[in-house]
Amino acid sequence: MSNPAFQFVSPEIMTKLASIKPYTLVVLMKGENYGLSDTPRIIQSEHLPYVFEQRRDNHMVLTMPIKDNDSNLAAIAIYNTIDKEEVKRLMDKDPAIEAGIFEYEIVTGLGLPGDKLP
Repeated sequence: MSNPAFQFVSPEIMTKLASIKPYTLVVLMKGENYGLSDTPRIIQSEHLPYVFEQRRDNHMVLTMPIKDNDSNLAAIAIYNTIDKEEVKRLMDKDPAIEAGIFEYEIVTGLGLPGDKLP
């Protein structure tokens, strides 16, 4: 497979890139209500069950909370779709989004199907 946009990529890597797939990436940031006293309860009893429901239904394929407390970033999630409107509908139903604990940004990214964390 020859592609002038990838003229410096080896044939071995080009073969792997042929299976690349678009996904939707959600970046969660701390919202205006992140530090309120009710935040831990909402995250633990409402947000986390919602996240695991999204994973169970194969909407969300990866979640990763951010551990750096000095960052405004809270987590990232990867959805198994490129339909940003669908992801927005799912995100807007998240209890932590509804409560203003998190805000989010949606972007499209590329990944190799089958990749996994070690």
